[in-house]
Amino acid sequence: MRILFCLFLLLSVSSCAVLDYPKRLAGYSIASFETEKNGRFVIKTELSAQKAYNKCNLFLFEKQIQTNFKNDKKMYVVASKYSLIYEYCLDSTEVGFFVHPLENETSEIEVISNNTRLAKFVYQQLSEYIKK
Repeated sequence: MRILFCLFLLLSVSSCAVLDYPKRLAGYSIASFETEKNGRFVIKTELSAQKAYNKCNLFLFEKQIQTNFKNDKKMYVVASKYSLIYEYCLDSTEVGFFVHPLENETSEIEVISNNTRLAKFVYQQLSEYIKK
């Protein structure tokens, strides 16, 4: 009983960052995207959030980019292997697509990577793709 109480106390007192460690170890953490400042670009679109999210997934599929993980409920996708379309990056460099609903069936897509040039390139490619 004491062990359960100590575990509960530890989890309730600790920060959310501690709870993110298992995801980091498994390779499913988005913490690095949340703190990125330079490699962050935003596309505002007239699509609903769900349609914008679907467009991001279709973009990745058509460009044959590897999806590492995604969350359909929170509407984000993290993908890698961009060396197929951009030669100045490693295969392991990740780019995250985070879709946020706005008002009146509009949304915004954040394209985020720790490789600023790659993020800008993908942002430009996705912007053109969404206009189609």
